[in-house]
Amino acid sequence: MNKKHINRKAARSRNLFPAIFLSATLLLPSLAFMGCASQTADAAPDRQILPPSLQDLSYEEHLDISVGYWNIDGMSKAIQPDGITRYIEELFNITLHPISVTWSNYKERYHILSATDSLPDVFATLTLSSTDNNDSATFTDMIETGSIRPLPEDLSAYPALCQVLESTSFTKYTDGKYYAVPRVSFLDPVLGATDAAMIVRRDWMNRLGYGDPQSLEEFVELMAAFAHKDPDGNGLDDTTGYNVNTLNALGKWVILGIAPECNVYTWVEQDGRFVPSWTTDSFKDVVAAFSLLYRTGGLDPEFYRKTPNNVMEDFASGKLGAYEYKSSPNALSELKSKWDQLNDLPFEECVDVLPIFPAPDGVRYSNSSSIFWSESYLSSSVDAQKAERILALFEFLLSEQGQNMCHYGLEGIDYVEENGQYKCLLDVGDENLITVLNQKYPSLLLFSGIATWGGGWNDFEVNALNDLRFGNFNTILARESAIWCRDNTTQISRPYDFLLSPKESTDQFTTSRALDAFIKCIIGEGDALAEWEAVLETMREQGLEAYIDRQNELFREMR
Repeated sequence: MNKKHINRKAARSRNLFPAIFLSATLLLPSLAFMGCASQTADAAPDRQILPPSLQDLSYEEHLDISVGYWNIDGMSKAIQPDGITRYIEELFNITLHPISVTWSNYKERYHILSATDSLPDVFATLTLSSTDNNDSATFTDMIETGSIRPLPEDLSAYPALCQVLESTSFTKYTDGKYYAVPRVSFLDPVLGATDAAMIVRRDWMNRLGYGDPQSLEEFVELMAAFAHKDPDGNGLDDTTGYNVNTLNALGKWVILGIAPECNVYTWVEQDGRFVPSWTTDSFKDVVAAFSLLYRTGGLDPEFYRKTPNNVMEDFASGKLGAYEYKSSPNALSELKSKWDQLNDLPFEECVDVLPIFPAPDGVRYSNSSSIFWSESYLSSSVDAQKAERILALFEFLLSEQGQNMCHYGLEGIDYVEENGQYKCLLDVGDENLITVLNQKYPSLLLFSGIATWGGGWNDFEVNALNDLRFGNFNTILARESAIWCRDNTTQISRPYDFLLSPKESTDQFTTSRALDAFIKCIIGEGDALAEWEAVLETMREQGLEAYIDRQNELFREMR
């Protein structure tokens, strides 16, 4: 997006609106609890707010439900459950027992819990939607070892959940049953483009006299200029060109202009057969391009050593010119928060989203992402009654009422709805609404993610609540970027039925091993292409082609 495409003055003036709006709403008289807020510690829950299909279920018997999720320490260590946890527990007559895992230990932790027959009743993990075949193989292993149970055959009480499952019917196991509850992100595929974006210092581009690059060569030149031409004008050699938020997503945006089908290191269909994208001839162009970026200094020389937090801080503090990240309102809001901590310059006057340059065929491509990322599972220890209660909770979280709770808090306490418009009752101060709600309700991290990520075009609408949730400028920029991708790019087509089917476990032919080898070729002193050819030849000698054949055969057997 060129800077001129965003009305910066309008964005800044709109920032005044939330403050005025909040002042007005805070003058409202105390409201009687209604909907979500109708609950008190002693009151019976009003289940009329539940979706109609859930109102006839039985909630008479109290149930204890353990739940595993990432980084919910604030919930698991709390002396007393927060207001939203209490509300959920009263509504469904349950007591929740949160089990917190981390991104670094969750696989090992669940493996140990499974081996000791102590898995949480419901837990989220990454299997089918992973690009790593070993993660995918875990799905089959959990079923065959009896660690998880299938979903009930009769799901008529859960129409929203059924819609999710019907949209991902390829996740059925060979016995025809569903075991995974996909955690849906963007139901509109167009919004998957926001998962691969280049956040750029537009002010640096303007100072150096560069426009949007229209080819790989121009992009390489721009990145080298960021690194070597003192774009911040401080007279010091203290800037770098391009880096990526997460190393295993290296080139997710850049590769769209080189070999689009290879941009996520997954499998592609070639001559009627599925093969890892990194084994194709097209990927050789990726190796050559990143070797060039590295040798010219456009790619941060320390890219392979830095953590995601290091890279975000480099951009936010003014050391990095181009940051391969995401362009959703929430992602931009997180970046601006870090920027405001480390940078005195106005975020909205410096930062933009760069439009992708055309690929060799002249077409501008945008990223395609699966409609879900990671899944939730029921432990085999869960009986029919507890499964019904868990799925009722999921159905509620997927509903409009549940999504409102996750986005805005408790009705009547944190927000009100009047004439179809949602109004915030909280004083967010200098924070955004998401931060304020997460501080008030640590359990929101669990409830907003265990059933669905819940992303949609409504998050990209410029309105008062989204101004409070994400910031006005971030919402505008995210919306402009998404619409530009929708109107000006061709979205990559991916064989998701194959990608999300179980694969055979392997130590030799994993995506992570291929990525490690790719990086070594980039930073090596020899000829990168020759070294990459040697890597592939070694893998072929180890049985790569036979492994690929087996995955294709396994897929055919499961269809």
